[in-house]
Amino acid sequence: MGNINSSVRRKIGTVKNKHQTGPESKAVSALLIVDVQYDFIDGSLALKNCPSQHQGEHVIPIINKILHDIHFDVVVYTQDWHTHDHISFFENLPLRAHLLAKDSKSIDELKLFDTAVFVFADDTRDKMSRVEQILWPTHCVQHSHGAELHKELSILKANKRREVIHLLKGYDSDIDSYSAFWDNQKIRETSLNSTLKESNVTHVFIVGIATDVCVYSTALHAVENGYKTYIVEDACRGVDVGNINLRLDELINRNCVVIQSNEIKTRLEDI
Repeated sequence: MGNINSSVRRKIGTVKNKHQTGPESKAVSALLIVDVQYDFIDGSLALKNCPSQHQGEHVIPIINKILHDIHFDVVVYTQDWHTHDHISFFENLPLRAHLLAKDSKSIDELKLFDTAVFVFADDTRDKMSRVEQILWPTHCVQHSHGAELHKELSILKANKRREVIHLLKGYDSDIDSYSAFWDNQKIRETSLNSTLKESNVTHVFIVGIATDVCVYSTALHAVENGYKTYIVEDACRGVDVGNINLRLDELINRNCVVIQSNEIKTRLEDI
């Protein structure tokens, strides 16, 4: 993924982080599998139809091999879980045309994948709240086939040594939620951080779709929450290659580590 120069630069930039964890506490690992859903693979928002032209299904055998070969104390599966009238759907723009900000493009100017700016009354802050929203095709509607995890993805069951969590996100019709930890406005936190803290998780490895959107946002908040955070680059696919490289470089600057799947076992042995 990405171009060779960017990958080499990221590898050089992350080698120095390899041995940063001290021996004073037991490491507990979690694998976060982000949004490996039909709509991102062969549905309405398939990556192959995005600028990257990535094949989203290519992450599945890599993730399955990780799950088969490596033990994680916690495994998390996330899913976009949108209402039919969700704010992120371009088709729903007329529902909120009256909420477009004065400096936003008008409803007649806005096109698919443009960013609309809405203004909502924010009762919690006693002011108006601006929401910048990319307008995506309708996707991952609750209880639809497109919202299901892909049938080829291995779905593990919990046992005495492993906790398994299924997390639904983006179900508030007026706020999108790329991250598995927070909605995009950072108003409502999901249960993920508290659940990981209860399990004493220290290290988080992130795989899935899309590198530059939900994987990026999840990794950003994982770092903010104090987890040693790794993105497994070859187990992710994204929307736009240029944006993928920018997002990964930003995460590295925030002490996230970008690795390949064949490095995970060594990383876990070293912590």
